[in-house]
Amino acid sequence: MIDLLDGLNPAQREAVQTVEGPLLVHAGPGSGKTRVITHRIAYLVQNARVNPHHIMAVSFSKKAAEEMKRRLDELLGPIAEQLTVGTFHSVCLRILRREGIPGLGTTFEVYDEDDQRRLVKQCMEKAGLSTEDNDLRRIKAGISYAKTGMVNPDDIIPKQGDRFDDAMLMVYHGYQKLLKKQRALDYDDMLVYTYKLLKENDGILRKYQQLYRYILVDEFQDTSTLQYQIIKSLGAKYRNVCVVGDPDQTIYSWRQAEIGNIHSFQKDFPGTRVIGMEENYRSTGTIVDAANALIANNRFRKEKRLSTSRDKGEPIAVIKLDDEGSEAAFVTREIKRLAEERSQNYNDFAVLYRVNAQSRALEEAFNEAGVPYRLVGGTPFYKRREVMDMIAWLRVMRNQADDAGLTRVIKVGGKGIGPRTLAELQAEAEKSKRHLYQVLEKAAAGIALSLAARTQRAVARFYALLEELHTESKWVSIVTLMNRIIEKTGYQDYLKGEDGWEERWENVLELMSLASAYEHLSPIEALNSLLQKISQASEAADRKQEARATVFHTLHGAKGTEFPIVFIVGVEEGLLPHSKSMENHERLEEERRLCYVGITRAMELVYLTHTEKRHPFGEISFRMPSRFIRELPVKLVIIKDLTRKE
Repeated sequence: MIDLLDGLNPAQREAVQTVEGPLLVHAGPGSGKTRVITHRIAYLVQNARVNPHHIMAVSFSKKAAEEMKRRLDELLGPIAEQLTVGTFHSVCLRILRREGIPGLGTTFEVYDEDDQRRLVKQCMEKAGLSTEDNDLRRIKAGISYAKTGMVNPDDIIPKQGDRFDDAMLMVYHGYQKLLKKQRALDYDDMLVYTYKLLKENDGILRKYQQLYRYILVDEFQDTSTLQYQIIKSLGAKYRNVCVVGDPDQTIYSWRQAEIGNIHSFQKDFPGTRVIGMEENYRSTGTIVDAANALIANNRFRKEKRLSTSRDKGEPIAVIKLDDEGSEAAFVTREIKRLAEERSQNYNDFAVLYRVNAQSRALEEAFNEAGVPYRLVGGTPFYKRREVMDMIAWLRVMRNQADDAGLTRVIKVGGKGIGPRTLAELQAEAEKSKRHLYQVLEKAAAGIALSLAARTQRAVARFYALLEELHTESKWVSIVTLMNRIIEKTGYQDYLKGEDGWEERWENVLELMSLASAYEHLSPIEALNSLLQKISQASEAADRKQEARATVFHTLHGAKGTEFPIVFIVGVEEGLLPHSKSMENHERLEEERRLCYVGITRAMELVYLTHTEKRHPFGEISFRMPSRFIRELPVKLVIIKDLTRKE
């Protein structure tokens, strides 16, 4: 029999051995959270003789749930199969499959993202609404937000004159009817129907309260209000609810994670025992002290100070560089140097950034230096939809015979040219053995195809726009040309129609920043050079990425990971903290928590880089070091200025 307390510190032992009653564990980064959760479950079974059928453990992510299952298999063997372990959604689905849903029973389907998208599009078409990607995504996101907020279509009162609210409500009604008709649930429904089932049926609620007498929740700070309400209902009878989390790592408010759940827990479960796990086993003393000093600047938090028995280690390296290009080059060189001098693999390093657009310069620098990298949870820069949209425009400006580029351009910017008209144009091009641009010209003049008057006018307007921009491309600078494309097509407004549009817009600005490097060339030379550069970089991104490669992560995506050496790039005002948070105290504190998460991913060494200037929109933007750098104690950092001095 395994000694489940062996090697645990006093706080960890207390958490494992606290069997009865509500328990709140404040588990700091690197404090052995997963080990405590799994050992506590094993202790309940092995030492407290709890029937494993009465234990339920849920986590925020599928990855975390799978890790829990793996460790429990090692601790308990075949008995682990009798436990209920999974994500919130998988556990809720299990309940719904057993109990059924009024009007649907137990034989319903669960629709994935593609199925949901198809249904939303069908409802939009029926309502006579545009089904362009941005409109569809925005309405789909609005429906999801309403569902997780437990708001039915009948409860929504549209704002007077708000066309989007009216459209979303109309589609929401139709979407719910189609789901019911097709006996299906979407991802959000798994939570919504479980909550309703427990709230409206006392017999079923008592049944599952009796079944799940011991409940454990991992990453509690990431739970939504709806998820917490489900846990609260299930745990109300026996009150043996253990939640483990860290308010200082609450960084998902945009996913409806509710930091207030931790505060509500102690009110909803009087007599809660609170245990602080504050010993960090991951990081050096310097990293732990720096993280403590940073997060102490957040006013609305429960005081918690990490400690470690590890050596002090090396200071935090704060590096000032000229611009994003020199920043990426420095990171690449430094990783190569450290890998050689310390005999470390490239996968011992992580490069973290606040916004996805920052990966562009890094991807190029790593490709040019032949250093392997792996972009985790993201799309390579030149494969991002908005970047590919702008590249398609530039390709058509250079080569009117580029049918693939023109097809994409029509789909994005061809207002009034729907899928059916585009298909007719493509069919005519194939039939007449002409390029799509040539067919478009004839259709605009009313020579080719028998188009409705309204459609023919839309084609004529779009062809005139193409000709105007093509003429300008021969004499204006490449950045001016891109600005003109955006202005004439309303591309920024097009992006604004979807959730998270700011990040997509930042990618467009990053592409323009790259284009600005070719401003000294003639317009035609600049266009050719830029597209050649993009083609080479895109091909490099397509190459198989090695397993032993440096990891590129957004700071949000890095939570739950650890690496010997971490680089956080762009630690500047406007990036980290992000410009969207500057005027909002709550958002600013979340940005500080995000930086805290980034620093505490490191085991041995942290680099924080910032630049003197960047080039958004093809213009020079002078930068200021982040306030988060200034909040680190001077004795813990070493500052290097690597800018080129005149």
